[in-house]
Amino acid sequence: MKKKLWVDLFLKVAVIFVVFVLLLALANSTLLVSYFTYKQEHLLAEKSAAVAKLDHENTDALDQEVWEIREDHNFDVEIYHENGKIIYTTNGPRMQGGSALPDMGNFNIVHERLDVIKSRTLEDGTLILTAKSAVTGDEYLVCRRNSYGVITELRTQISILENSASIAGEFVTIIAAVCFIGSLLWIFIFARKFSKPISEMSSITENMANLDFSRKVNVKREDEIGRLGESINNLSDKLDSSLTELRASNAKLRDEIELERQLDVMRRGFVSNVSHELKTPLAIISGYAEGLKLNINSASKDDYCDTIIDETERMNRLVLSILELSKYESAQVKPENTEFDISVMAADMLLRIFKGKTDIQTVCEIPENTLVFADAMQTEQILKSYLENAAAHVKDGGRVRVFCEKEGERLKISVFNSGETVDPEIMPHIWQSFYRGNQSHSRSGNRFGLGLSIVSAIVKAQGQSCGVYNTEEGVCFWFTVSG
Repeated sequence: MKKKLWVDLFLKVAVIFVVFVLLLALANSTLLVSYFTYKQEHLLAEKSAAVAKLDHENTDALDQEVWEIREDHNFDVEIYHENGKIIYTTNGPRMQGGSALPDMGNFNIVHERLDVIKSRTLEDGTLILTAKSAVTGDEYLVCRRNSYGVITELRTQISILENSASIAGEFVTIIAAVCFIGSLLWIFIFARKFSKPISEMSSITENMANLDFSRKVNVKREDEIGRLGESINNLSDKLDSSLTELRASNAKLRDEIELERQLDVMRRGFVSNVSHELKTPLAIISGYAEGLKLNINSASKDDYCDTIIDETERMNRLVLSILELSKYESAQVKPENTEFDISVMAADMLLRIFKGKTDIQTVCEIPENTLVFADAMQTEQILKSYLENAAAHVKDGGRVRVFCEKEGERLKISVFNSGETVDPEIMPHIWQSFYRGNQSHSRSGNRFGLGLSIVSAIVKAQGQSCGVYNTEEGVCFWFTVSG
Protein backbone atom coordinates (compact mmCIF):
# COMPACT_ATOMS: atom_id res chain seq x y z
CA MET A 1 0.00 0.00 0.00
CA LYS A 2 1.31 3.40 -0.92
CA LYS A 3 2.17 5.70 1.93
CA LYS A 4 -0.54 8.31 2.40
CA LEU A 5 0.35 11.94 3.06
CA TRP A 6 -2.54 12.43 5.46
CA VAL A 7 -1.50 9.36 7.49
CA ASP A 8 2.08 10.63 7.73
CA LEU A 9 0.89 14.10 8.71
CA PHE A 10 -1.58 12.68 11.25
CA LEU A 11 1.05 10.48 12.89
CA LYS A 12 3.67 13.21 13.12
CA VAL A 13 1.31 15.80 14.63
CA ALA A 14 -0.21 13.15 16.92
CA VAL A 15 3.27 12.27 18.21
CA ILE A 16 3.85 15.95 19.00
CA PHE A 17 0.62 16.05 21.01
CA VAL A 18 1.48 12.78 22.78
CA VAL A 19 4.86 14.18 23.79
CA PHE A 20 3.17 17.38 24.96
CA VAL A 21 0.67 15.45 27.12
CA LEU A 22 3.43 13.26 28.57
CA LEU A 23 5.53 16.30 29.42
CA LEU A 24 2.50 17.92 31.01
CA ALA A 25 1.83 14.80 33.10
CA LEU A 26 5.49 14.60 34.11
CA ALA A 27 5.49 18.26 35.09
CA ASN A 28 2.35 17.75 37.16
CA SER A 29 3.86 14.83 39.02
CA THR A 30 7.27 16.37 39.67
CA LEU A 31 7.00 20.15 39.54
CA LEU A 32 3.46 21.09 40.49
CA VAL A 33 3.96 20.75 44.28
CA SER A 34 7.24 22.68 44.08
CA TYR A 35 5.54 25.37 42.04
CA PHE A 36 2.64 25.59 44.47
CA THR A 37 5.13 25.80 47.35
CA TYR A 38 7.11 28.53 45.61
CA LYS A 39 3.96 30.59 44.96
CA GLN A 40 2.75 30.09 48.53
CA GLU A 41 6.12 31.19 49.97
CA HIS A 42 5.95 34.46 48.06
CA LEU A 43 2.30 34.96 48.98
CA LEU A 44 3.08 34.27 52.68
CA ALA A 45 5.95 36.75 52.56
CA GLU A 46 3.75 39.36 50.90
CA LYS A 47 0.89 38.99 53.35
CA SER A 48 3.20 38.85 56.40
CA ALA A 49 4.70 42.17 55.33
CA ALA A 50 1.20 43.62 55.04
CA VAL A 51 0.21 42.39 58.51
CA ALA A 52 3.48 43.62 60.06
CA LYS A 53 2.72 47.13 58.89
CA LEU A 54 -0.64 47.23 60.70
CA ASP A 55 -1.13 49.05 63.98
CA HIS A 56 -1.56 46.35 66.56
CA GLU A 57 -3.43 48.75 68.80
CA ASN A 58 -6.11 49.25 66.12
CA THR A 59 -7.77 45.94 66.75
CA ASP A 60 -10.62 46.54 64.32
CA ALA A 61 -8.34 47.14 61.32
CA LEU A 62 -6.07 44.29 62.38
CA ASP A 63 -8.98 41.92 62.79
CA GLN A 64 -10.44 42.85 59.41
CA GLU A 65 -7.17 42.45 57.49
CA VAL A 66 -6.16 39.18 59.15
CA TRP A 67 -9.47 37.45 58.70
CA GLU A 68 -9.59 38.51 55.06
CA ILE A 69 -6.19 36.83 54.63
CA ARG A 70 -7.46 33.68 56.33
CA GLU A 71 -10.67 33.53 54.33
CA ASP A 72 -8.96 34.30 51.01
CA HIS A 73 -5.85 32.15 51.36
CA ASN A 74 -6.54 29.80 54.32
CA PHE A 75 -3.47 31.12 56.17
CA ASP A 76 -3.18 30.93 59.96
CA VAL A 77 -1.90 34.20 61.44
CA GLU A 78 -0.30 34.70 64.79
CA ILE A 79 1.29 37.78 66.28
CA TYR A 80 3.26 37.21 69.47
CA HIS A 81 6.17 38.51 71.55
CA GLU A 82 9.56 36.95 71.53
CA ASN A 83 8.72 35.30 74.83
CA GLY A 84 5.89 33.43 73.10
CA LYS A 85 3.00 35.42 74.51
CA ILE A 86 0.36 35.70 71.78
CA ILE A 87 -0.96 39.14 70.90
CA TYR A 88 -3.29 37.95 68.13
CA THR A 89 -4.15 34.57 66.62
CA THR A 90 -6.64 33.09 64.13
CA ASN A 91 -6.46 29.66 65.76
CA GLY A 92 -9.75 30.14 67.55
CA PRO A 93 -13.20 31.68 67.11
CA ARG A 94 -13.46 35.18 65.73
CA MET A 95 -14.50 37.49 68.51
CA GLN A 96 -16.73 40.52 68.19
CA GLY A 97 -15.52 43.84 69.53
CA GLY A 98 -12.10 43.86 67.93
CA SER A 99 -10.27 41.04 69.68
CA ALA A 100 -9.57 37.56 68.43
CA LEU A 101 -8.71 36.32 71.95
CA PRO A 102 -11.35 35.40 74.52
CA ASP A 103 -11.12 36.94 77.97
CA MET A 104 -9.47 34.27 80.09
CA GLY A 105 -8.56 36.40 83.13
CA ASN A 106 -4.91 36.22 84.02
CA PHE A 107 -4.36 33.15 81.85
CA ASN A 108 -1.94 33.80 78.98
CA ILE A 109 -2.03 31.86 75.67
CA VAL A 110 1.49 30.92 74.53
CA HIS A 111 2.61 30.41 70.91
CA GLU A 112 2.74 26.77 69.86
CA ARG A 113 6.24 25.41 69.47
CA LEU A 114 7.25 24.29 65.96
CA ASP A 115 10.23 22.09 65.17
CA VAL A 116 12.07 23.54 62.15
CA ILE A 117 12.85 21.03 59.39
CA LYS A 118 14.50 23.49 57.00
CA SER A 119 14.66 27.23 56.62
CA ARG A 120 15.91 30.03 54.43
CA THR A 121 16.17 33.77 54.94
CA LEU A 122 14.91 36.37 52.48
CA GLU A 123 16.76 39.64 51.78
CA ASP A 124 14.63 41.60 54.25
CA GLY A 125 15.33 39.06 57.03
CA THR A 126 12.05 37.22 56.72
CA LEU A 127 12.33 33.51 57.46
CA ILE A 128 10.70 30.89 55.29
CA LEU A 129 10.42 27.68 57.29
CA THR A 130 9.28 24.13 56.80
CA ALA A 131 8.32 23.14 60.34
CA LYS A 132 6.49 20.42 62.22
CA SER A 133 4.06 20.93 65.06
CA ALA A 134 5.35 19.46 68.31
CA VAL A 135 1.76 18.85 69.42
CA THR A 136 -0.13 17.56 66.34
CA GLY A 137 2.79 16.48 64.18
CA ASP A 138 1.40 18.41 61.16
CA GLU A 139 3.93 20.01 58.85
CA TYR A 140 3.59 23.67 57.96
CA LEU A 141 5.02 26.15 55.52
CA VAL A 142 5.78 29.15 57.71
CA CYS A 143 6.70 32.76 57.07
CA ARG A 144 8.09 34.46 60.19
CA ARG A 145 8.91 38.17 60.44
CA ASN A 146 10.47 39.80 63.59
CA SER A 147 9.85 43.51 64.01
CA TYR A 148 11.27 44.99 67.19
CA GLY A 149 10.50 41.94 69.31
CA VAL A 150 7.03 41.39 67.86
CA ILE A 151 6.87 38.36 65.63
CA THR A 152 4.33 38.08 62.81
CA GLU A 153 3.89 34.48 61.64
CA LEU A 154 1.78 33.20 58.76
CA ARG A 155 1.54 29.50 58.05
CA THR A 156 -0.35 26.95 56.03
CA GLN A 157 -0.43 23.19 56.25
CA ILE A 158 1.75 21.45 53.70
CA SER A 159 -0.78 18.61 53.45
CA ILE A 160 -3.41 21.11 52.27
CA LEU A 161 -0.90 22.48 49.78
CA GLU A 162 -0.09 19.00 48.48
CA ASN A 163 -3.78 18.09 48.25
CA SER A 164 -4.49 21.24 46.29
CA ALA A 165 -1.58 20.51 43.97
CA SER A 166 -2.76 16.92 43.54
CA ILE A 167 -6.32 18.00 42.70
CA ALA A 168 -5.03 20.64 40.30
CA GLY A 169 -2.72 18.09 38.67
CA GLU A 170 -5.54 15.59 38.32
CA PHE A 171 -7.79 18.23 36.78
CA VAL A 172 -5.08 19.33 34.36
CA THR A 173 -4.44 15.70 33.39
CA ILE A 174 -8.15 15.11 32.68
CA ILE A 175 -8.38 18.31 30.63
CA ALA A 176 -5.18 17.37 28.76
CA ALA A 177 -6.58 13.89 27.97
CA VAL A 178 -9.87 15.36 26.71
CA CYS A 179 -8.00 17.95 24.66
CA PHE A 180 -5.70 15.24 23.33
CA ILE A 181 -8.61 13.10 22.11
CA GLY A 182 -10.28 16.17 20.60
CA SER A 183 -6.98 17.19 19.04
CA LEU A 184 -6.54 13.74 17.47
CA LEU A 185 -9.98 14.07 15.87
CA TRP A 186 -9.17 17.57 14.67
CA ILE A 187 -5.76 16.46 13.36
CA PHE A 188 -7.41 13.57 11.50
CA ILE A 189 -9.92 15.87 9.80
CA PHE A 190 -7.27 18.52 9.11
CA ALA A 191 -4.79 16.01 7.69
CA ARG A 192 -7.40 14.52 5.34
CA LYS A 193 -8.57 17.95 4.21
CA PHE A 194 -5.03 19.25 3.85
CA SER A 195 -3.77 16.25 1.88
CA LYS A 196 -6.83 15.84 -0.38
CA PRO A 197 -5.85 18.56 -2.94
CA ILE A 198 -2.24 17.37 -2.88
CA SER A 199 -3.37 13.78 -3.57
CA GLU A 200 -5.56 15.09 -6.39
CA MET A 201 -2.61 17.02 -7.85
CA SER A 202 -0.44 13.89 -7.59
CA SER A 203 -3.03 11.84 -9.49
CA ILE A 204 -3.42 14.55 -12.15
CA THR A 205 0.34 14.88 -12.63
CA GLU A 206 0.55 11.09 -13.08
CA ASN A 207 -2.07 11.41 -15.82
CA MET A 208 -0.05 14.26 -17.33
CA ALA A 209 3.00 12.00 -17.34
CA ASN A 210 0.90 9.55 -19.37
CA LEU A 211 -0.03 12.41 -21.76
CA ASP A 212 -3.60 12.66 -20.44
CA PHE A 213 -4.46 16.33 -19.91
CA SER A 214 -8.24 15.98 -19.55
CA ARG A 215 -8.37 16.36 -15.76
CA LYS A 216 -7.95 19.69 -14.00
CA VAL A 217 -7.17 20.57 -10.38
CA ASN A 218 -10.27 21.85 -8.56
CA VAL A 219 -8.77 23.75 -5.62
CA LYS A 220 -10.68 26.79 -4.41
CA ARG A 221 -7.95 28.22 -2.21
CA GLU A 222 -5.85 31.35 -2.32
CA ASP A 223 -2.79 30.00 -0.51
CA GLU A 224 0.30 28.24 -1.86
CA ILE A 225 -1.68 25.04 -2.54
CA GLY A 226 -4.25 26.99 -4.55
CA ARG A 227 -1.53 28.72 -6.54
CA LEU A 228 0.16 25.34 -7.09
CA GLY A 229 -3.13 23.95 -8.44
CA GLU A 230 -3.47 26.90 -10.84
CA SER A 231 0.13 26.39 -11.98
CA ILE A 232 -0.54 22.70 -12.65
CA ASN A 233 -3.67 23.60 -14.65
CA ASN A 234 -1.73 26.18 -16.66
CA LEU A 235 1.08 23.69 -17.21
CA SER A 236 -1.45 21.05 -18.32
CA ASP A 237 -3.06 23.45 -20.82
CA LYS A 238 0.28 24.54 -22.23
CA LEU A 239 1.59 20.98 -22.47
CA ASP A 240 -1.65 19.86 -24.11
CA SER A 241 -1.47 22.72 -26.59
CA SER A 242 2.22 22.15 -27.29
CA LEU A 243 1.72 18.40 -27.64
CA THR A 244 -1.21 18.96 -30.02
CA GLU A 245 0.91 21.31 -32.10
CA LEU A 246 3.81 18.86 -31.98
CA ARG A 247 1.57 16.00 -33.10
CA ALA A 248 0.20 18.16 -35.91
CA SER A 249 3.74 19.11 -36.90
CA ASN A 250 4.86 15.48 -36.76
CA ALA A 251 1.86 14.40 -38.84
CA LYS A 252 2.59 17.16 -41.32
CA LEU A 253 6.26 16.19 -41.36
CA ARG A 254 5.35 12.53 -41.92
CA ASP A 255 3.04 13.57 -44.74
CA GLU A 256 5.77 15.72 -46.25
CA ILE A 257 8.30 12.90 -45.93
CA GLU A 258 5.82 10.47 -47.47
CA LEU A 259 5.05 12.98 -50.24
CA GLU A 260 8.76 13.51 -50.82
CA ARG A 261 9.25 9.76 -50.95
CA GLN A 262 6.41 9.41 -53.42
CA LEU A 263 7.75 12.28 -55.50
CA ASP A 264 11.16 10.68 -55.47
CA VAL A 265 9.63 7.40 -56.63
CA MET A 266 7.67 9.29 -59.27
CA ARG A 267 10.80 11.14 -60.40
CA ARG A 268 12.72 7.91 -60.73
CA GLY A 269 9.79 6.36 -62.54
CA PHE A 270 9.44 9.44 -64.74
CA VAL A 271 13.10 9.33 -65.71
CA SER A 272 12.86 5.60 -66.33
CA ASN A 273 9.74 6.00 -68.45
CA VAL A 274 11.15 8.92 -70.44
CA SER A 275 14.33 6.95 -71.02
CA HIS A 276 12.29 3.98 -72.17
CA GLU A 277 10.14 6.08 -74.48
CA LEU A 278 13.20 7.77 -76.03
CA LYS A 279 15.45 4.73 -76.22
CA THR A 280 13.46 2.88 -78.90
CA PRO A 281 12.98 5.79 -81.35
CA LEU A 282 16.60 6.86 -80.91
CA ALA A 283 17.75 3.31 -81.64
CA ILE A 284 15.50 3.18 -84.72
CA ILE A 285 16.68 6.55 -85.97
CA SER A 286 20.32 5.62 -85.38
CA GLY A 287 19.96 2.26 -87.17
CA TYR A 288 18.10 3.61 -90.13
CA ALA A 289 20.47 6.57 -90.44
CA GLU A 290 23.46 4.19 -90.54
CA GLY A 291 21.62 2.11 -93.18
CA LEU A 292 21.12 5.21 -95.31
CA LYS A 293 24.75 6.19 -94.88
CA LEU A 294 25.97 2.74 -95.94
CA ASN A 295 23.35 2.60 -98.74
CA ILE A 296 22.46 -0.96 -97.65
CA ASN A 297 19.26 -1.06 -99.70
CA SER A 298 18.76 1.79 -102.12
CA ALA A 299 15.22 0.60 -102.92
CA SER A 300 14.15 1.10 -99.27
CA LYS A 301 15.68 4.56 -98.97
CA ASP A 302 12.32 6.33 -98.89
CA ASP A 303 10.96 3.89 -96.28
CA TYR A 304 14.01 4.52 -94.09
CA CYS A 305 13.52 8.26 -94.36
CA ASP A 306 9.79 7.99 -93.57
CA THR A 307 10.54 5.85 -90.49
CA ILE A 308 13.12 8.37 -89.26
CA ILE A 309 10.61 11.19 -89.75
CA ASP A 310 7.84 9.27 -87.92
CA GLU A 311 10.07 8.49 -84.94
CA THR A 312 11.27 12.07 -84.81
CA GLU A 313 7.69 13.33 -84.77
CA ARG A 314 6.85 10.81 -82.05
CA MET A 315 9.77 12.06 -79.95
CA ASN A 316 8.67 15.64 -80.57
CA ARG A 317 5.13 14.87 -79.37
CA LEU A 318 6.55 13.20 -76.26
CA VAL A 319 8.74 16.20 -75.48
CA LEU A 320 5.85 18.59 -76.06
CA SER A 321 3.59 16.52 -73.77
CA ILE A 322 6.26 16.49 -71.06
CA LEU A 323 6.71 20.25 -71.38
CA GLU A 324 2.94 20.79 -71.22
CA LEU A 325 2.64 18.63 -68.10
CA SER A 326 5.56 20.48 -66.49
CA LYS A 327 3.95 23.87 -67.19
CA TYR A 328 0.69 22.90 -65.50
CA GLU A 329 2.36 21.21 -62.55
CA SER A 330 4.65 24.20 -61.92
CA ALA A 331 1.70 26.64 -62.29
CA GLN A 332 3.44 28.47 -65.13
CA VAL A 333 0.16 28.60 -67.07
CA LYS A 334 -2.59 30.64 -65.38
CA PRO A 335 -6.20 29.85 -66.35
CA GLU A 336 -7.82 32.55 -68.49
CA ASN A 337 -11.43 31.98 -67.55
CA THR A 338 -14.20 33.05 -69.90
CA GLU A 339 -17.84 32.12 -70.29
CA PHE A 340 -18.63 29.69 -73.14
CA ASP A 341 -21.10 27.01 -74.18
CA ILE A 342 -19.58 23.65 -73.28
CA SER A 343 -22.25 21.73 -75.21
CA VAL A 344 -20.89 23.08 -78.50
CA MET A 345 -17.31 22.21 -77.49
CA ALA A 346 -18.25 18.65 -76.48
CA ALA A 347 -20.25 17.99 -79.67
CA ASP A 348 -17.43 19.31 -81.85
CA MET A 349 -14.83 17.18 -80.03
CA LEU A 350 -16.95 14.04 -80.51
CA LEU A 351 -17.22 14.67 -84.26
CA ARG A 352 -13.49 15.24 -84.69
CA ILE A 353 -12.19 12.33 -82.59
CA PHE A 354 -14.71 9.73 -83.76
CA LYS A 355 -14.84 10.87 -87.38
CA GLY A 356 -15.06 7.81 -89.63
CA LYS A 357 -15.77 5.40 -86.71
CA THR A 358 -19.31 4.61 -87.75
CA ASP A 359 -19.42 1.41 -85.73
CA ILE A 360 -19.16 3.38 -82.45
CA GLN A 361 -22.25 5.19 -81.18
CA THR A 362 -21.49 8.69 -79.86
CA VAL A 363 -23.94 11.08 -78.22
CA CYS A 364 -23.66 14.45 -76.51
CA GLU A 365 -26.31 14.76 -73.80
CA ILE A 366 -25.21 18.18 -72.54
CA PRO A 367 -28.16 20.57 -73.03
CA GLU A 368 -27.67 23.44 -75.49
CA ASN A 369 -26.60 26.81 -74.05
CA THR A 370 -24.94 25.17 -71.03
CA LEU A 371 -22.65 28.02 -70.05
CA VAL A 372 -19.56 27.47 -67.95
CA PHE A 373 -16.89 29.84 -66.65
CA ALA A 374 -13.43 28.32 -67.27
CA ASP A 375 -10.35 28.40 -69.46
CA ALA A 376 -11.67 27.25 -72.84
CA MET A 377 -8.36 25.86 -74.15
CA GLN A 378 -7.66 23.90 -70.98
CA THR A 379 -11.23 22.56 -70.87
CA GLU A 380 -10.86 21.47 -74.48
CA GLN A 381 -7.60 19.70 -73.57
CA ILE A 382 -9.42 17.79 -70.79
CA LEU A 383 -12.27 16.75 -73.10
CA LYS A 384 -9.78 15.75 -75.80
CA SER A 385 -7.83 13.53 -73.39
CA TYR A 386 -11.02 11.89 -72.02
CA LEU A 387 -12.46 11.26 -75.52
CA GLU A 388 -9.16 9.96 -76.90
CA ASN A 389 -8.93 7.61 -73.92
CA ALA A 390 -12.51 6.48 -74.59
CA ALA A 391 -11.74 5.95 -78.29
CA ALA A 392 -8.72 3.82 -77.34
CA HIS A 393 -10.75 1.52 -75.06
CA VAL A 394 -14.22 1.30 -76.61
CA LYS A 395 -14.79 -1.72 -78.77
CA ASP A 396 -16.58 -1.87 -82.12
CA GLY A 397 -20.32 -1.56 -81.59
CA GLY A 398 -19.69 0.24 -78.32
CA ARG A 399 -21.03 3.53 -77.10
CA VAL A 400 -19.52 6.87 -75.98
CA ARG A 401 -21.61 9.56 -74.35
CA VAL A 402 -20.91 12.97 -72.85
CA PHE A 403 -23.32 14.31 -70.19
CA CYS A 404 -23.41 16.75 -67.30
CA GLU A 405 -24.87 17.05 -63.79
CA LYS A 406 -25.42 20.10 -61.59
CA GLU A 407 -23.55 20.02 -58.23
CA GLY A 408 -24.25 23.22 -56.36
CA GLU A 409 -22.47 26.07 -58.12
CA ARG A 410 -20.39 23.62 -60.17
CA LEU A 411 -21.12 21.53 -63.22
CA LYS A 412 -19.88 17.93 -63.41
CA ILE A 413 -18.91 16.95 -66.99
CA SER A 414 -18.71 13.17 -67.57
CA VAL A 415 -17.40 11.05 -70.47
CA PHE A 416 -18.65 7.46 -70.55
CA ASN A 417 -17.45 4.64 -72.75
CA SER A 418 -18.72 1.09 -72.80
CA GLY A 419 -16.31 -1.78 -72.51
CA GLU A 420 -14.01 -3.22 -69.85
CA THR A 421 -13.94 -1.56 -66.43
CA VAL A 422 -10.84 -0.27 -64.64
CA ASP A 423 -9.37 -2.51 -61.95
CA PRO A 424 -10.06 -0.72 -58.61
CA GLU A 425 -6.49 -1.48 -57.50
CA ILE A 426 -4.95 0.48 -60.36
CA MET A 427 -7.60 3.22 -60.44
CA PRO A 428 -5.60 5.60 -58.16
CA HIS A 429 -2.51 5.17 -60.36
CA ILE A 430 -3.96 6.03 -63.76
CA TRP A 431 -3.36 9.73 -63.12
CA GLN A 432 0.39 9.15 -62.82
CA SER A 433 2.73 10.01 -65.68
CA PHE A 434 3.52 7.19 -68.15
CA TYR A 435 1.18 4.82 -66.32
CA ARG A 436 -0.44 2.14 -68.46
CA GLY A 437 -2.77 -0.45 -67.05
CA ASN A 438 -0.97 -3.38 -68.68
CA GLN A 439 2.50 -1.92 -67.97
CA SER A 440 3.65 -3.17 -71.36
CA HIS A 441 4.84 0.18 -72.68
CA SER A 442 3.24 -0.68 -76.01
CA ARG A 443 4.12 1.73 -78.80
CA SER A 444 0.81 1.23 -80.61
CA GLY A 445 -1.46 4.25 -81.06
CA ASN A 446 1.27 6.74 -80.24
CA ARG A 447 0.07 6.99 -76.60
CA PHE A 448 2.57 7.77 -73.84
CA GLY A 449 0.38 7.63 -70.71
CA LEU A 450 0.60 11.39 -70.12
CA GLY A 451 -2.94 12.41 -71.08
CA LEU A 452 -4.59 11.78 -67.72
CA SER A 453 -1.59 13.27 -65.88
CA ILE A 454 -2.07 16.48 -67.86
CA VAL A 455 -5.82 16.42 -67.05
CA SER A 456 -5.09 16.08 -63.33
CA ALA A 457 -2.59 18.96 -63.45
CA ILE A 458 -5.03 21.24 -65.34
CA VAL A 459 -7.90 20.48 -62.94
CA LYS A 460 -5.74 21.22 -59.90
CA ALA A 461 -4.54 24.48 -61.47
CA GLN A 462 -8.19 25.52 -61.94
CA GLY A 463 -9.12 24.61 -58.38
CA GLN A 464 -11.52 21.91 -59.57
CA SER A 465 -11.64 18.12 -59.19
CA CYS A 466 -11.71 15.05 -61.41
CA GLY A 467 -12.13 11.32 -61.08
CA VAL A 468 -13.23 8.02 -62.52
CA TYR A 469 -15.68 5.30 -61.59
CA ASN A 470 -16.90 2.01 -63.05
CA THR A 471 -20.44 1.27 -64.15
CA GLU A 472 -22.13 -1.97 -65.11
CA GLU A 473 -21.50 -1.21 -68.79
CA GLY A 474 -18.13 0.49 -68.74
CA VAL A 475 -16.08 3.38 -67.37
CA CYS A 476 -16.95 7.02 -66.68
CA PHE A 477 -14.37 9.83 -66.35
CA TRP A 478 -15.49 13.22 -64.98
CA PHE A 479 -14.28 16.70 -64.07
CA THR A 480 -15.89 19.83 -62.65
CA VAL A 481 -16.13 23.39 -63.92
CA SER A 482 -17.75 26.52 -62.55
CA GLY A 483 -21.32 26.74 -63.82
